[in-house]
Amino acid sequence: MDFNPDDARQCLEDVDYPASKEALASAAEGNGAPGELVERLRTLGRPNFSGPEVVVAELESSPISG
Repeated sequence: MDFNPDDARQCLEDVDYPASKEALASAAEGNGAPGELVERLRTLGRPNFSGPEVVVAELESSPISG
């Protein structure tokens, strides 16, 4: 999956922060995010995130499996 920060932000726009990675994954899934993005959110290294920019930075630095 090619990572697009704008797509990730759009899928997470309804999230109340701070948020857990599971809350992020659930919100993204509910907003129609691709399954690969949802799975990447679930496997991020930190348990909680203070805002969308922190999530995007973590996604950008995390390895893409597969």
